[in-house]
Amino acid sequence: MNKIMRSGAILASALMMLAPVSSNATPLPDYQQATLMISGLGIPPLSEVKLLAGKKQELVSKADKDGRFTFSGLQYYSYAPLELSLYLPEQSTETIRVKRTLVDIIYNPSGSYMEFKGNIAPQSTIAVNVDGQRATSRISNEKGEFEILESTPLGLSDGTSVASINISNLGEACCPKMRVPVMPVQISFSSIPLKKTDETQGGYKEPENAKPTKSRYLQVPENAKEDAKQYNAAPQQTLPIEKNGGKESQEKEKKSPAPYMVLGESEIELNIDVPTATMANFEATWVGGYKKLTDEVRAAIVGRAMMIGAFIDGRSELASLSVIQRLNAGSIKNYHVSDQICRFGTLSRSIAETQERADANKLVFSKLFLDRNAQQKNLLYTEATMALNNILDDFKSKYCMDTDANGGLEGYCNSIMANPDEFYGKDIDYTRVFDTPLTLNVDFTDNSLTNDEQAVMALFHNISYMSPNYGTEDGKQIVKPDKSDDLQNMHQMNAVRQLVANTFANQVALKAKGNNKSATYMHNVIKGLGLSDADAKKLIGENPSYNAQMEVLTKKIYQDPEFYVNLYDTPQNVDRQKVAMLAIQLMQERDLLETYRRKEMLLSELLEMKLRQKQTPIDRAAASADE
Repeated sequence: MNKIMRSGAILASALMMLAPVSSNATPLPDYQQATLMISGLGIPPLSEVKLLAGKKQELVSKADKDGRFTFSGLQYYSYAPLELSLYLPEQSTETIRVKRTLVDIIYNPSGSYMEFKGNIAPQSTIAVNVDGQRATSRISNEKGEFEILESTPLGLSDGTSVASINISNLGEACCPKMRVPVMPVQISFSSIPLKKTDETQGGYKEPENAKPTKSRYLQVPENAKEDAKQYNAAPQQTLPIEKNGGKESQEKEKKSPAPYMVLGESEIELNIDVPTATMANFEATWVGGYKKLTDEVRAAIVGRAMMIGAFIDGRSELASLSVIQRLNAGSIKNYHVSDQICRFGTLSRSIAETQERADANKLVFSKLFLDRNAQQKNLLYTEATMALNNILDDFKSKYCMDTDANGGLEGYCNSIMANPDEFYGKDIDYTRVFDTPLTLNVDFTDNSLTNDEQAVMALFHNISYMSPNYGTEDGKQIVKPDKSDDLQNMHQMNAVRQLVANTFANQVALKAKGNNKSATYMHNVIKGLGLSDADAKKLIGENPSYNAQMEVLTKKIYQDPEFYVNLYDTPQNVDRQKVAMLAIQLMQERDLLETYRRKEMLLSELLEMKLRQKQTPIDRAAASADE
C-alpha cells in the first residue's frame, strides 16, 4: 500500500550550536532535530583541530595528551544539506614532512549520500565506512587530492547515520629521499536524532537508544505527518503593536534566532511503501535475498580494502626497514673500528711536547758554545792555559785508553769512573756517542749531569774547539785602540762559529730524551719486530726522543707485517690510514725544510769566508795604490 505525504519543513544550511530553542522561535518537527558528534584519534598531542560549518562558524577543539579530540553536542536540522570542513594539524616531525590534512564532508539527505573530499599527503590512503555497510578506499593523487561519494543505507534524513574515516598519510623523509608512513588518523561522525523533553519549552534530548534498528530506514516517525500539518496550519506570528509618541510601530517580520541560519520552507514528498507480507517471511523474499547478496558484496569490498591497505602498509614498512638496514650497514662499513688508525693516533700523542723539549735543549746547548767562544768570566775556557790543563785532566780521568799510541799512554791514563769501559774514547767517537743512538739521556734544562751529557759535550768541544788565545787573558788588552781591528775580527769569527754551533745544538736536541706518554706503545711496536723489551728500550730509549719517535712513525711501523695485514680493512679505513700517513709525511717534510735552511746558512757563510780570503789582497793592493 502506497501513501504520499507532503509537509513543510524548516531547512538549515549550517550547524547550530547546542542551545534550547526559545518559546518565541518557530516550532520544529521532532523528526528534523538531530545532534552531531565528531571525534578522532591520531593527531599530535595538545594540537588544535578546526571545524568550519556555515557562515562565520568556526569551532576549535584541542587534543589531549593521547591525540584524541571531540566535537560534541552539535545540533543541526537533519532534513537540510550539511557541509563541514575539518582542518587537522600537521603531523610533521624534525625529519619527516607531512602535508596538512583537510577533509570536507557533505551530507545530502534528499539524495541519501555522503561526499568526502579534500587534501591529504600525496599517494596516501583514505578509507571511508558509512553505517557499517558501505566502505570505500582511495589513494590520493600527486597533489594529495581525493574524492569519495558513498550512499547512506540508513535513514540519513531522520538524523541516524555513522561514518568512519581512516587516513594513513605518507610523510617525506630526507637523505635519502623516501616516503615514510606516519600514525593513522581515525575520525568518527555520528548523527543521533533528538526527542522533545518539554513541548512548552521547546527543548530536546538524545533518545535513550540512539542505535538504529535494521528496518529503521523503511519507517517514518509516526508524528511526522501530524507535525507537518500543525506547522502548515500555524498562524503567522507577528510582533505586538506598540505606541510610541502617539504612533503605532509597523509589524516586523521575525528574524532567525541565529544570524548564521537561513530559514525557509520547502515541500518534501515522501513515498512510503508498506509491505503486506509479514516480517517473518522477509528473508525468504527477493528483497531479503538481495540484502544478503548486498552484505556479501559489501564484505568482499571491505575485505578488498583491508587487503589493499595491508599491502600498502606492508610495502611501506618493508621499504622503511630496507632503508634503515642499508643505512645501518653503511654506518657499520664506513665507521668500523680500526686498530691501525688507533695506532697512528696513539703513537703521535707525545710528538708536540717532545719537540718543545727539544727546542729548549737546543737553546741551552747553543748557549754553552757561545759562552765558551766568548770567554765568559769564571768559566773553564776563560784562560787558554787553564782551559788546556782542564781538558787534559778530563781526558786522563775519563776517556784515556792505555792501548792508544801503541801502548804509550800506559801509566798516563788514570780513570776515576766506576765503569771505565763505558767512557773510553767517547770524546772522539762520533759514531758510538751520537750517530747510532736514537735517544740520548741528555736534558740540559735541569741541574743534573748525566754520562751522556758529559760525553756529548766532550765530543763537540773536540770537534769545534779552538784555543781562545787572543791576548785577552787579562781582559784589558783587547780594548786598546790598536786592538780594535782584532776585536772586530774576533766577533766576526765568533758569529761564524756560533752558526756552526747552532747545527750541533739542533742535532743534539732532536736526540734529547722526551716524555713517557707514548713510550709504552712505541716499545710494543719495536717488540712486534722481534726484539725483547730490554732491547726495545735500548734501541729507542726509556723516554724516546723526537728523532726516535719519528723513526717509529716513518719507518719502524711499516717494517711490521701486521701493518700490511691491517690493510685488509674497509675502504674508508684504508683512506683514513692514508690521511694519517700524509700527516706524518708533512711533519717529516717540515723537519727536512728546517735542515735545508740550516744548510743554506752554512753554505752562505762558507762562501762568504772564501770570498773574504780573495778580497783581502785586493783591499791591500788598493790601499797601497792610494798612497
